[in-house]
Amino acid sequence: MHKFSFLLLLAILSCTPEPKGTQFLFALETTGTYSVQMRDEVGEFIVLDTLELQGNDAFMVQFDTARIISFLPLKGELPVIHAVVGPNSKQLTISKDGFISGDAENNWLGAQRKMQLDLIDYTDSMDAIKSTYVDSNTFVGLEALNNAYYAYADGYRQRILDSLQQHPERLSNLLTIYHRIGQQPALDYAVDRELLQGMYQKLQNAYPGSPDVTTYAMWLGKYEEMLAFTAEVEAAEAKFQPGHPFPELKLETPEGQSVHIKRMSLEDHTIAVWASWCSGCRNELRMTADQGRREEWIYLSIDGLPQQRSPLAEWYGALQEDKLGGTHLSDLMGSRSRIISGLGITELPVYFKVKDGVITARSSSIETLN
Repeated sequence: MHKFSFLLLLAILSCTPEPKGTQFLFALETTGTYSVQMRDEVGEFIVLDTLELQGNDAFMVQFDTARIISFLPLKGELPVIHAVVGPNSKQLTISKDGFISGDAENNWLGAQRKMQLDLIDYTDSMDAIKSTYVDSNTFVGLEALNNAYYAYADGYRQRILDSLQQHPERLSNLLTIYHRIGQQPALDYAVDRELLQGMYQKLQNAYPGSPDVTTYAMWLGKYEEMLAFTAEVEAAEAKFQPGHPFPELKLETPEGQSVHIKRMSLEDHTIAVWASWCSGCRNELRMTADQGRREEWIYLSIDGLPQQRSPLAEWYGALQEDKLGGTHLSDLMGSRSRIISGLGITELPVYFKVKDGVITARSSSIETLN
């Protein structure tokens, strides 16, 4: 375990002996308060201290190994700042625009922040131009705008890839995994897997035992699991088509009773895969329920997403409101549900017709199912 010492100096610089550690010089014109944080040995954020900016401030920190620390605003219109500090970093400057600089690691962090802000400005300017096309009869200009944006996005992504390829040992590269272009991550783990794995090996060699590298290893592990899960879902989607036996599943009712769907128990059933948060699913299922009770129907819910405050309550509430008949089952595992991986669900809703344990039809709508 790496030990660290921590010291805050909230004062105007004076002619005192040069302190040991990394010195931060703030040129921010806005006053306010920061929470200064870093990762602990298990990857969780811990608060080192608070830093109140009053103007011409200095901040000193000392570590025996390189670490990423973050300045997160608590009060005032302050920019979020990340920094790499260690025994070899001496003086870092935060400009009045909120860009950090001082060595190769932190220059790259400053450049990353500017890239993000420039991307936001560029996107906003594109949106402003596109808004003028509301009443237009031509889309030639829109196509040109889209092509320009895609070219910009490709350049943005390539700049990040260049850094990972040229300097995989830099801790500052860890922040690039959080960059987004619109709603999508700039880095695609499925595409960039080899590069990201190689970066981990370089970081592990340079900073063995680093909490930041440990956190990165956890991130890689999560995406490896997601990649394997995606492959499992794709394989199941291709497999469970008409002519293939329906898989056996062990799930629970809303009351918590365990139910084992045995293949040969499915003599003549319709199976619907849905979720309480899927409005399209519910609208279609309500229409079938209005046509009469469907006791032969089995409804498999993939409720349980992290953003659902109470998946069980939302699932049960939807059943009461929609008054669906049939059998209702789930494992409340959301995107990790055995229903998804077991049946290859890549969209909602999905319907199966099963006769004597064998799938006779699979469709995304009830109309085409019949």
